[in-house]
Amino acid sequence: MKRILGMPSRALEFLRVSPLQASLDLWVVLFVALGIKNLVFPYFHNVYPLFEDVGRICLAGGDLYDSEIVGDSYRYGPAFALAVAPLALLPMPLGSLLWNWLNFGLFFATLWKLVERGLPGDWTARHKALFLCLVLLGTTRTIWSGQTNLLIFSLIVLATLAIQVQRWWWAAFLLAIAIHIKVWPLAAALLLIAYWPRKLALRLPAAVLAVGVFPLLVRPWGWVWRQYVGWYDLLVGPAQVRHMYRDVWTLWEVVHEPVDAKVYLLLQLLSGALVLGLCLWQVRRGLSIQRRLLFVMVAWAVWQMTFGPATERVTFGLIAPLSSWGLATAFQQRRGRLLMLVAFVLMTGSTFGVIERALMDYVPAVVAAHPVGSMLFFAWFLNWNHQTADAPLANDRRGLRGLQQIGIRTPGISGVRDVVVGQ
Repeated sequence: MKRILGMPSRALEFLRVSPLQASLDLWVVLFVALGIKNLVFPYFHNVYPLFEDVGRICLAGGDLYDSEIVGDSYRYGPAFALAVAPLALLPMPLGSLLWNWLNFGLFFATLWKLVERGLPGDWTARHKALFLCLVLLGTTRTIWSGQTNLLIFSLIVLATLAIQVQRWWWAAFLLAIAIHIKVWPLAAALLLIAYWPRKLALRLPAAVLAVGVFPLLVRPWGWVWRQYVGWYDLLVGPAQVRHMYRDVWTLWEVVHEPVDAKVYLLLQLLSGALVLGLCLWQVRRGLSIQRRLLFVMVAWAVWQMTFGPATERVTFGLIAPLSSWGLATAFQQRRGRLLMLVAFVLMTGSTFGVIERALMDYVPAVVAAHPVGSMLFFAWFLNWNHQTADAPLANDRRGLRGLQQIGIRTPGISGVRDVVVGQ
């Protein structure tokens, strides 16, 4: 009885904590709930059972891409299959728990580093709290199912942070690992190569090759070759069949059917060229490394959500950290608040299938909410990027001093100047 009577007072105590502490508490709650769910219901809304299956196939020397065994569900690279194979030796609940907790931990650590080094803004405690709450709202569904999308996001972000301090090989290997999980992070890597061709044009292919031959350490050449051939055949074959995607193709279907596949491919290429041109334009503007890398991340994420391959509802967790930053920044700086709010609601609200299904009978066009929201976000970002001034060297000095304070070796300011001009 005393515990029941004390619940209101404990609730008031919770309300009196700082906003940042409250937001961190919410993340802890999700972390604990995720652990319980994977221990008790490891097969419920979870992709890990697929990884366990392919891990066992790897250990047995079987074919990862045999349609009679795994169908076309496994679309990841052979190197990734071998990397997760040790988890298959554990009991299912424990392997699922480790996979999801490691994924969760890396993603949260990346978010924290992103706040410290990757995202511009006046990061007060209240601003951080808002950002973390918005990201939690936009990524809970992806986290809950153990998807690799947030792992890929973490690798891309960590690669950009490595570039900030001129750790080029670190950046190349982080990008290579992401590419060997799913091929489409190659788009982000190509944008970064366009910025720094002398630093990444040779390092990235070498890193991709090194990660690609990793399976040779534990498997014979013939087996490894067959798996890569099977992966390629899958990507150009069954993986091309559309199902439940949410991209510009979906928007086209809403406006007018049928979609011309050749014209759509042309739109993909033209939109990619436009993104590349916009990224290169930032070099001429003399933006700081931080701002240029932010432009790459946003431009790549938006292109991936609108024209990229295999964009599903859960894939939109990939853009959630960036759109969350956009919404928090829009209200903090009073720049395009309505536009950014609409974009965020469209991208985040329809991520939950229950909302989409509830609206489908009344507003069939709700299936196009994701790509429309992504394009509105990019429109807001382009306007914000154009309006906000930036002092390249000043920003980089502050960032470098911050890294030096926590014991990370960094290049001098002259070294930063070389990176800014792309040398």
